[in-house]
Amino acid sequence: MGFDIMSLQKGRGTVQARSRADEGRAVLKYIDVEDLVPSEDNFYSMSAIDELAGLIELSGGVKQPGLVVPLGGGKYKLLSGHRRRLASLQLVKQGKEAYRKMPCMVEDAGRDMERDAEADELRAIDEAILLITTNGQREKTDWDKVQEATRLRALLEKKRRFEKIPGETRKLIAEQLGTTPAQVGRYDSIEKHLIPTLKGWLEKEKIGISVAYELSMLPEEVQEHAAAALWSKGTPVTLEDVRKWKPAEREQPKTERTEPKPAEDSQEYKPGAYVRTEPTKMTTVPPDGKIVDFPAPVSPPPVEDAPPEETGREQEKDIEWAALMLKTLRNYCETMAAVKGGQTVPWAEYAEAVGIAIAALRK
Repeated sequence: MGFDIMSLQKGRGTVQARSRADEGRAVLKYIDVEDLVPSEDNFYSMSAIDELAGLIELSGGVKQPGLVVPLGGGKYKLLSGHRRRLASLQLVKQGKEAYRKMPCMVEDAGRDMERDAEADELRAIDEAILLITTNGQREKTDWDKVQEATRLRALLEKKRRFEKIPGETRKLIAEQLGTTPAQVGRYDSIEKHLIPTLKGWLEKEKIGISVAYELSMLPEEVQEHAAAALWSKGTPVTLEDVRKWKPAEREQPKTERTEPKPAEDSQEYKPGAYVRTEPTKMTTVPPDGKIVDFPAPVSPPPVEDAPPEETGREQEKDIEWAALMLKTLRNYCETMAAVKGGQTVPWAEYAEAVGIAIAALRK
C-alpha cells in the first residue's frame, strides 16, 4: 500500500479536524457566507460559478459541507468549498437570502496543541495540504493540475524539515493526485521550463498539457520564436505544430536507406554477338529500417552485323530481359514503399508506373 499523506498529519490540528469529522466529533455549523474567508493558499480556478449557483438553487442549498478553521471574531478560513462560497454569495447578491448560510465542518485545533512557532508552521503546512487533498473530486483545468503538483511538492519538502517522510516525492504526489509518476514528471517540466508567455496560454486554456509539455522541452529562445509564430497562426495549437520547432538533433532518427548505385560495366562482348549474364537478383530485408539495394542492370551492348533471321529472336530476348529488369525494379520500389518512417520518395507510385511499363513492353 502506498504512503498516504494524510497519515503524516495525525496529531496536527487540521488533520484532527478531518479525522474528527469522519468520527462525527467535529462540529457542523451553518455559517454566513460573508464570514467565510478564502484561504490565501487557494490556487484553483474559480470557473463555472453561474452553473454551480444554478445547481445549488435547484437542489435547495449547498449539500456538501465546506471545511473551515476558526480565525476569531466570528470569521472562518475556508480550506475546502471556495466555489460553493462564491456561488452562494452570487445567489445572496441576487436577493435570495435562503442561501446565505453555508454548512461547514468546524474544528478548533487550538484546543489540542500548545501554540508555538513550530506548531503554527506545521499547522499552516497541513492546512495547505488539506486544501489540495480535499479538492480531489472537483473539476480542474490543466493549469490547476500543474499547480497542484507544484505546490504539493513544495509542501512535502517543507514538512520534511520537521519529520521523516518515507517514499519518493514524485510517487507520493502521484498517489495523492490520482495520476502517474510520469504525468507528475510532465507537470514538473512545465513548471520548471515553460516560459511565462506559454504558461499564460495554459492557464487561459489556449493549450493543453500535451502541447505545453512538448513546448517545455524546447530551449527558451526556441519557445519564444515558437510562441510568436503560433500566435500569428490564429488557430488552435496542435502537437504537430510544436514538433516542427524541435531542433533536428532532438527528432527521432529516420530510417536509413541506401540508394541504388550503378554497377561497373565489366561485361565483355564482340561485334555481332554477345553473351548476356543472368540478371542479378535483388536481395531485400523486410522493412525493419535497412534496405540492401540490388546493383543496377547492365545495359545490353549494341548488336552489330547480326544475321537478319536472328534479329527477331534477339528482339524477343531483349524484351524479356528488359521486362525482367523492370519487374525487379518494381519489386524494389514496392519494398521501399513498405518501409516506415522518413519517406520522401513516392515509391508506391514508382512501382505502379513500372508495372504499366512492363505490361506495355510485353504487348
